[in-house]
Amino acid sequence: MQDLRLWLAITNLDPNRPVDVEVSLAGISAKSASGETPTAPKVDSINSFAAPNTVVPKGISPKVQGGKLTLKLEPKSVTVVAVEQ
Repeated sequence: MQDLRLWLAITNLDPNRPVDVEVSLAGISAKSASGETPTAPKVDSINSFAAPNTVVPKGISPKVQGGKLTLKLEPKSVTVVAVEQ
């Protein structure tokens, strides 16, 4: 059987406050989810040859229950989530 995943990219534009997000997963049978948020000391941080680990992925643990995905987004972040079907 083929692995099926729904990929979501979610952004929190607020520079100071985290936000709780709930996504309806109507139409799919979601079993689990995992994701990552790139993290860095400043919003304009970059990786370079001299500092290759300034921006690094941080794993998150979204919850799948009752046809919904719930997660907390950090301030000024972009989070990518894979929902397993």
